[in-house]
Amino acid sequence: MRLRISRPYRALLAALAVSAAVHGALVAGLPAQAPGDAAAQAQSPQYVAILAPEPHDPDDLPKPKSPPEPQKPRPRVASRHHAPHPRVVAQAAVRPVAQPVVEAEPLLIPAAFEPVQEPQALASLDTSALPLLPEAPADLADVEPDKFPVEALPDDLEINYALTSAIADAHANYRWQRDGDHYRITGEGAADGLFSLFLDGRMLQESEGTVTRSGLKPARFIEKKPNTQDEGLEFDWRAHQVTFELGEKKKTSKLSDNSVDWLSMIFQLAHVPPPEGARDMKLSVLTQRKLYHFDLQVLGFEDISIPLGRVRALHLRHVDAENADEVVDVWLGIDQHYLPVKLRYPVARNRLIVEQSATRLTSR
Repeated sequence: MRLRISRPYRALLAALAVSAAVHGALVAGLPAQAPGDAAAQAQSPQYVAILAPEPHDPDDLPKPKSPPEPQKPRPRVASRHHAPHPRVVAQAAVRPVAQPVVEAEPLLIPAAFEPVQEPQALASLDTSALPLLPEAPADLADVEPDKFPVEALPDDLEINYALTSAIADAHANYRWQRDGDHYRITGEGAADGLFSLFLDGRMLQESEGTVTRSGLKPARFIEKKPNTQDEGLEFDWRAHQVTFELGEKKKTSKLSDNSVDWLSMIFQLAHVPPPEGARDMKLSVLTQRKLYHFDLQVLGFEDISIPLGRVRALHLRHVDAENADEVVDVWLGIDQHYLPVKLRYPVARNRLIVEQSATRLTSR
């Protein structure tokens, strides 16, 4: 049977054999050298042998042994005749502190993502239970009218004016009547003094229409003078058209929503005065021949003296954009239902200024 020796041990055995041979030679003695051989001996080459272990094979290396378990200290037994030293007792009572055991956290494996579902169409909304919105009226005249603001106009009211100018004086009386949402205004005017001899008869005016949330909506206006053809205006709010009538002649023009005739304008200002804090007020007024656009600027409150008495009024003024000489002033009486208590306006192509002031205000 052949014994197999690993490489590290074979190198060790070889080194031991060489060492034994060297020791044997030293013990037996070396041959003496002649004196003349010293130089030759110095010149002769000397050889040195170095023992190096062969390269290690990983398979041949000895596997490390586990460290021996520490032995528990054996307690010292005290003598029967002598009490143990206090320090020895304290050392015996000390126990090794157990090291905390650190547990590794379990590895969390994320769950697989759920597939994204395709978007689903929303269910149709059932609108049968929702309340229906009221339909917009075809005409503002069909809307239930609001009450008049600023203390409301009485159902039957009359205001009288005195008209003065550089060449003639006159008077005018206007009566307002309302029945529900229908209104009717009648006006009468005549010259006073010497000019009454040249102006034959009286001028009569009449306007009627509907009261709506946006103000007065006249339906028809007519003016009658002695020895002349009747003149008038026909309002079609559905078609937004106005027809100018001069006898049998008629002409149609476009109609804006806030337009009124000259007679209705007196009471339109009372029905829709400028709101508090407003700086201007727009108004469109139709005569038998022309449409006037007024941009009334709010100038503020003033105390004025007129035939009616001392009146607190709101002053409005319009200046024509094309002709600065065409100026219209209006004073609305605060305690007179915001009716115009005084007006100043040009006539005869701005050649004559007429001032119209309230002389009397009565209600029935």
